[in-house]
Amino acid sequence: MKQISKGVTLKHGRWICSQCHSTRQSHFYQYRSVILDKKIVYCRNCVNIGRVDNMNDVFLIETHNVKSSCHYQLPFELSEQQQFASKKIVTAIAHLRSLLLHAVTGAGKTEMIFEGIKYARNEGLNIAIVSPRVDVVIEVSMRIKKAFVDEDIDVLHQSSQQQFDGHFVIATVHQLYRFKQHFDLIIVDEVDAFPLSVDPTLMQTLVHASKFKHCHILMTATPPRVLMRQIKHLEVIALPARFHRYPLPVPRFQFLKINPHKKQYKLLKYLQQQIEQQRYTLVFFNNIDVMKRLFHLYKNEVPSLTYVYSDDALRFDKIERLRRGDHQIVFTTTILERGFTMAYLDVLILNSHLFEANAIVQIAGRVGRKAEAPTGLVLCMHEGITLPMLQARHSIKKMNKLAQKRGWID
Repeated sequence: MKQISKGVTLKHGRWICSQCHSTRQSHFYQYRSVILDKKIVYCRNCVNIGRVDNMNDVFLIETHNVKSSCHYQLPFELSEQQQFASKKIVTAIAHLRSLLLHAVTGAGKTEMIFEGIKYARNEGLNIAIVSPRVDVVIEVSMRIKKAFVDEDIDVLHQSSQQQFDGHFVIATVHQLYRFKQHFDLIIVDEVDAFPLSVDPTLMQTLVHASKFKHCHILMTATPPRVLMRQIKHLEVIALPARFHRYPLPVPRFQFLKINPHKKQYKLLKYLQQQIEQQRYTLVFFNNIDVMKRLFHLYKNEVPSLTYVYSDDALRFDKIERLRRGDHQIVFTTTILERGFTMAYLDVLILNSHLFEANAIVQIAGRVGRKAEAPTGLVLCMHEGITLPMLQARHSIKKMNKLAQKRGWID
């Protein structure tokens, strides 16, 4: 045992949470216990992970490191760009130096980190691969477990429990609240995604979960300016190409004013054509109510149509059925803008004039990710072309030009 303390403590007149390290006083709730005849204070910020308060002790177990003969299986060779990034990652880990990978969607970021994982575990480093989104954690964990078959890997999110000793962890960022000064290496996928992008305390969680000397590998396809200002001291590695050497699909714009009260021939025809051409299609909405209304309008015309959003109780089941090919057309919110990969996929963004540039780039990045189907359609239906739409298209074209200049796409 390394340390014992109360879950919530009072210091200089301010409450502090020992689990999430929040000092924001609005995060703390107080009430009077009739049974104990004492004031109870608990932290609401991290209560979903496990309640901590000023009455009960928190036990901090001393961390330790264990080497592993870690190896992985990869049924293909890395591209030139992936090899370049892999060497940069290994060097950063060896020197415990942090860096940012600005890699386009579909660049093969997961495979780029394999050699770094192997090196870290061979050296006995404790590693965590984290993402703000449960969907991304599940997707990445499946791919890493398939490659590192002999490793004891803890996959931690709201619906799972720790099984092993935490030497190799794949988790949502919130799960790092459980660890203090434990990890030598933390790899953050989709570092710009909600809620990490809007909650400064979560970025601090990375620091509290890391040892004093550590390496952070941050990965994103759409680094926001706020993030770039925060990490301006880090080395930035630009990776503009996809592993299969095909360019990124460039969004097309088409005018269509959506009517949620009656069927529209242009939209129905597009969906039917997608089915005829045996293409899978994600139709993105920025409004759940509009999505549900359109679902009821078109469900009888479009076979096996379904919809999914963050609070959908059947969300994970629907996504798994989509992967199996049970649904050709899926209406979705931005819950599927990240961490979803399948072949023969196109995307349609309805009311694209209401989307931010980064969201459009991420959605477009769902298309053409697989080597067996490296192309596809990104269609933005709008009521007027906006600056974010133009910025998204410009960003994608710029990456294609850089990849071509470096000889990383054909």
